[in-house]
Amino acid sequence: VFCMKVQKAAIIGGGVIGGGWAARFLLNGWNVDIFDPDPEAGRKIDDVLANARRALPGLYNRALPNEGRLRFATSMEEAVKNALWIQESVPERLDVKHGVLEILSAEKANNAILASSTSGFKPSQLNEKGASCIVAHPFNPVYLLPLIELVGDPQICADAADILHEIGMYPLRVRKEIDAH
Repeated sequence: VFCMKVQKAAIIGGGVIGGGWAARFLLNGWNVDIFDPDPEAGRKIDDVLANARRALPGLYNRALPNEGRLRFATSMEEAVKNALWIQESVPERLDVKHGVLEILSAEKANNAILASSTSGFKPSQLNEKGASCIVAHPFNPVYLLPLIELVGDPQICADAADILHEIGMYPLRVRKEIDAH
């Protein structure tokens, strides 16, 4: 019997964008760990997932895989353990992103993709404190709209594009950093 290993994504920040990422991965068969200190994060994610479960199947001409497992982590370190994809979706403040990306870069597996949902910062700005991150800027809602801008290291972006195709997304590779991508 052939058994495919289920992959894991870590979502850091469970707001509208983070919740959309969680839904996109989860409904495409990935296990998802979310870290968000907001006490309302669970309710917010449940709302996004309910919408995604209604809408996403209508976009495919095939059945979706079995839904992955959703888990709320108690720390960023716990969330990223064994994750192949790590999506940072925290507020658009560079100082906050730098602090989060420093932790995520130190904790991630060597082969894991670390991506930011930012709409306003370039990878060079995100990485100026030593992080190794690309920009994976989605259109909203993430679970419904398949286009995504990828900016950053060409090899990491190529690897990221392969994963994003697997979860039904269409990456647009931005080959040069520009403001607002």
